[in-house]
Amino acid sequence: MTETVLAYLAAINAGDMEAVMRLYADDAAVEDPAGTPPKRGDAILEFYRNAFAGGADVVLTDTIRVSERTAAFPFRAVIKKIDGPTLTVEVIDIFEFNEAGKVEKMTAHFGPSNVTTG
Repeated sequence: MTETVLAYLAAINAGDMEAVMRLYADDAAVEDPAGTPPKRGDAILEFYRNAFAGGADVVLTDTIRVSERTAAFPFRAVIKKIDGPTLTVEVIDIFEFNEAGKVEKMTAHFGPSNVTTG
C-alpha cells in the first residue's frame, strides 16, 4: 500500500495520469473532495487530467498510515493552473484497497481553510 501511495504521488508529479489510473481497480470510485458524488470509470481520468492540466508538485507532509486494507496520507499539492492562480492544497487522501491490491475507493479530505492561492 505504501508503494502504491508513492507511485501515485510520483505519477502526479510526472503528469502521467494514465499511470495514476493503473493504480485504480476497474470499478473504483473517487470522491474529491470527500462527500461529493463519486467519479467512476472514464470520469476519474478526466478529473485527474483537468485537475493537473497545468502541472503539480505534490509532496508528503507526514508519514503514510496503513491499516489492514486502507492507507491515509497527508500531502501538499501545489497545482499550477493554466488560466488562473497557483493553488496550494493541504489534503489527506484515503485509499481503500481491494484484495488484488488496487485502489477501489479514494477520498480526498480538505476544505476551504486548506486551500490558498498565490
